[in-house]
Amino acid sequence: MSEELIQRNLIDSPEKMGDWNFYNIGATTLKALKSAKLIPDKDYETFESKKPDALIVKKTVVIAAIEYKTPSQLRTEKQIEKAIVQELGTAQALQAKVYIITDGSKSIWVNPLTGHEILQENGSKITLNFNKTSSECIVLINKIRASINASNDMLRAAASVDPLPLAQKVWQDLWAVSGATPENCLYTFVEIFIFKYLSDLGVLKGMYSFYDLLGKYSGNNENDVLEFYASVIRIKIKELFPGNPKDKTTIINGTIFVSKDDKAVSGYATVFHKILKRFNDFGTLENIDYDFKSKLFETFLKESISKKNWGQYFTPLKVVRAIVNMADIESGMKICDPACGVGKFLLEPILHNLNHLYTIETDEHGAERLVPKITLVGYDKGFDKDEQKTIILAKANMLIYMSELIREHPNLTQQFAQLFNSTFTLQTNSILGTLAKPVTEEYDLILTNPPYVMSGSSNLKEEISKDDELKKYFSISAMGIEGLFMEWIVRALKPGKKAFIVVPDGIMNRSNDKKLRDFILGQCDIDAVISLPLNTFFTTNKKTYILALTKKIPLNVGGIPTLPKQISPVFTYLCSEIGETRDVYRFDIEQNDLEAASDLFNMFKGAKIKFRTDDPRCKIISIDKFYTSAHWAVDRWWTREEKIQLGVEDDVETITLSGLATLISDVSSSLMEYREPLYELEKKKTIISRQMVNIIDPAVFRLSSSGIGLNRVKLNALNADNPDDFPVYTAGQEPVAFIKRLPKEPFGANVDNPVLSFATNGDGSAGRNFVIHTKPFYVNTDRIVVQVLRKDISPQYVRVALNDMKEKYGFNHAHKANSHNLAPVTIQLPVKSNGCYDLEQQEIMVEIFNYLEDMRKSLLHQKDRVVESNVCVDLSCYHFAQKKISDLFSVLRGSGKYTRSYTQEHPGAVPLFSGNTSGAFAYVDTADYNTPCLSWVIDGLAGYLMFHSSEFSATNHRGVLLPKFSDINLQYAKFIMEPIFRNAKKGRVGDNGENEYSSLPPFMVSELLVPFPVDDTGKISLSAQQEIAEQYITVEQCKRDVAEKEVRCSGSSKNRAIIALNAKSVILLPLYRNKTCKTILTRSAIHDTLYRKSHQFCRKVQNGEDLFSMKIFTAPQHTRSILPPFHPTKSSLRCVGGIFLFYK
Repeated sequence: MSEELIQRNLIDSPEKMGDWNFYNIGATTLKALKSAKLIPDKDYETFESKKPDALIVKKTVVIAAIEYKTPSQLRTEKQIEKAIVQELGTAQALQAKVYIITDGSKSIWVNPLTGHEILQENGSKITLNFNKTSSECIVLINKIRASINASNDMLRAAASVDPLPLAQKVWQDLWAVSGATPENCLYTFVEIFIFKYLSDLGVLKGMYSFYDLLGKYSGNNENDVLEFYASVIRIKIKELFPGNPKDKTTIINGTIFVSKDDKAVSGYATVFHKILKRFNDFGTLENIDYDFKSKLFETFLKESISKKNWGQYFTPLKVVRAIVNMADIESGMKICDPACGVGKFLLEPILHNLNHLYTIETDEHGAERLVPKITLVGYDKGFDKDEQKTIILAKANMLIYMSELIREHPNLTQQFAQLFNSTFTLQTNSILGTLAKPVTEEYDLILTNPPYVMSGSSNLKEEISKDDELKKYFSISAMGIEGLFMEWIVRALKPGKKAFIVVPDGIMNRSNDKKLRDFILGQCDIDAVISLPLNTFFTTNKKTYILALTKKIPLNVGGIPTLPKQISPVFTYLCSEIGETRDVYRFDIEQNDLEAASDLFNMFKGAKIKFRTDDPRCKIISIDKFYTSAHWAVDRWWTREEKIQLGVEDDVETITLSGLATLISDVSSSLMEYREPLYELEKKKTIISRQMVNIIDPAVFRLSSSGIGLNRVKLNALNADNPDDFPVYTAGQEPVAFIKRLPKEPFGANVDNPVLSFATNGDGSAGRNFVIHTKPFYVNTDRIVVQVLRKDISPQYVRVALNDMKEKYGFNHAHKANSHNLAPVTIQLPVKSNGCYDLEQQEIMVEIFNYLEDMRKSLLHQKDRVVESNVCVDLSCYHFAQKKISDLFSVLRGSGKYTRSYTQEHPGAVPLFSGNTSGAFAYVDTADYNTPCLSWVIDGLAGYLMFHSSEFSATNHRGVLLPKFSDINLQYAKFIMEPIFRNAKKGRVGDNGENEYSSLPPFMVSELLVPFPVDDTGKISLSAQQEIAEQYITVEQCKRDVAEKEVRCSGSSKNRAIIALNAKSVILLPLYRNKTCKTILTRSAIHDTLYRKSHQFCRKVQNGEDLFSMKIFTAPQHTRSILPPFHPTKSSLRCVGGIFLFYK
């Protein structure tokens, strides 16, 4: 493999150019690139030894081949022709889409298929200079790829005008002069756009037109022109397009140049003039393509998104179009988006059928009238002044979509305004917004991406509880705001009609939302579930799905309307890409799995039972799986191997430093999402008292461990592997077999009468591995069955109450959790004031437990992503020189005298290291090395390095590197050398890296070359090493901190909540009855700035202050001696790192 690729870590951490990988190489052959799987695996014949200067690659597809020249080599046309021919064959062998020759100041863009220069639309040569950091170059390359072929060297006219350059410039102008919020910059941009747009359409004429206003700058000062716009033109626009008197919104509402009372804002006249000129230079907007209309807000959003999270208002256009493509739009339909944002879900369906769906009719007097043949209904909440403006954007968006009709009928502007106002409505009467209207069976089609946030849900539910009609309407008690919207959508849909909803993973996964999923199954047929990739939506990495539903039509069964059970299968699809980069830039890319899913679904819906496909991203799933599965997260129904094959997952996730920070930030964000539902659940508890019940009490429980007693051979012989047969359980949570009915009766269980069981044997499983059975089953060995004999005791609550019995009673292989040893086990049951067991409170406790379990699993998943990720450090700003190991270090081998018997005879305090990758092999009484140095594993898992800062000894299975010079940073050397050592090892490496036995002796190490940063004189730079090492150390420490954390969430018979992230010590706080949760506190291992606030936090705890309104403070390790004295119980805080609930 190429040393260049290894030493610069280009395989795992390539530079990025938009969505592509950029390899700035020059010393690596095509053969080596093929071996590294960076380019297609094919025979390059005579070009195998060629070394391209640079490549742009997307998943081995070569986008561009780049050749670097000096300016003196590209002076004349003859030199340029020679340069093109020189490496054209290499570009053709690579099947590069474009071939670029550049000297740094000018670039030649070549069609590899013809060898000719690529020309612009007007026939002139392309003048743009190649720059890997330029978004313009990315746009140009995409344009070239869409235009050229073997018979065409000329760019074709773009399908749409690209608003990006204009948006970038206007954004910079507005931000620089005003410092206004991103949303206000957006509103002002839209207002000026609408002004020019109406002028180009001929709606604004004469003194009111854009061009007439520009002419006023001759002979008038800038302040006078801005005042004329504010007091005359803006008023005219509002006359032509009156606002909605109910919510007082119209199509324009910029606030930077003009105040709310239509007065010019002092100090902004110059930038107003500058922006008008930018719009004028951009050209006419009259004939802009529909893509421009659709992308307008989205494009401007790219510039402002880093300043504020607007992702909740903007669904990416490619997602909207895929969903609209799946829906059937017909005249007469009533289509709704209950959380419409800027209205794209309602506007995209009418785009290509505008003249059919909206007609202009003339009455007997010759008066024209706008007649809609379709009804669009878009609601948006009006919780605060900023959110009200999304309706204004939606109305402006509708004006752009309907521009052709408006241009043809400029005298009907007020009718169009009335249409805008009736289509998009701001719900301001209640904090519930759309949810305040309990709509039933009203809409033919619902297309929406409802808000999926936990924050504020408790306030909404509290408001709902005050209204009897709403309480009855929202009867499911789903989690979060998205759960309320899902219930509203299902109820608002007409029977037989469809809904397409973007939903978060919580609805598909959460245990506490099973009731919601059952409600959906009962009311609707599930047509499709499409899994979207992470970061599909702006500024959020939340996992989402497209859920397609059809409302069931009741059947008359014995005179009773009955909803039939679904029998048709479900279309599921796994998307890796959505046709654009999933970052703030949103560059177009070729791969669009979502578009393919949308088209394939349209084929599926015509013949659901008979539909077949060989697309590995598509699975047609039996509806039975949705009835029986604990979740609907369909991406989990693909194996990891299948996902890697499809590119949905990588073997190792490679991320940047900022990506690592984002991952860790996601953990914190997830915690904040869980806060309010926990508070909401806690408020439900009204436990009066509890009663202790013994688990072996025959009046309450029936225990049985009577198994079928088959050995493995006999059980395997009976195993039919058919989930419809009877499952057989042993100590594990999953069935070990599925068998036909035996003479011995199975344990009876069903959904209405579930049965609990758990493992009795095993050091790790005894007293654990709980299963709630809802269908008949058999037990073989090592499991006990607990049947609850009373209807007022929930088996699920019993499972929760027994959750920590393994730790409490010490069950293991020797002390089995059998009937005899369960005798001391008791649980606490909540009791009503009349002495009866409180089933409702049991169910609430189960809800809390399930929610904490969901939280734990989510955090564990994110923790694993952090720990297992490959974090790449950007080294592009440093210069490197290759140095031989033996020139920098004395390469030694440890002593052969350290046998096991030697270590027993010479015990001491000096660590002895051998072939193990971490930790000491033994401790002896002599030290062979007492200076800072490195050591490496010679055999076994060869090549792993260790840094030593104190005295130690080493066996002959370990090599030692003693630095010869003081300008070597050993931490840098360890991080940069370890991948080189591991790559140089020889020997056996088993499948997936398992069963490895490799070797790397000192003589091999001595000859290795490693890169060291150098200064301008070529001398090794110690400061550069330290800078690089600090980045590596930060990453490793952060990952180590996360790796050492344990996420535990559980409840016990004493109603305790445990939420900890530290494996060695657990935070255990009693939840006193009738007490309310005040806050969730988080610890961030890398946000050092928060550490300073820890003492302030401790003082607040000590003073008993209310923490509910506090910011989230960290409680680092060094405060563990401060906090315990303030805790009111004996269960003191032995650790304050991690996550915990604080109850006051």
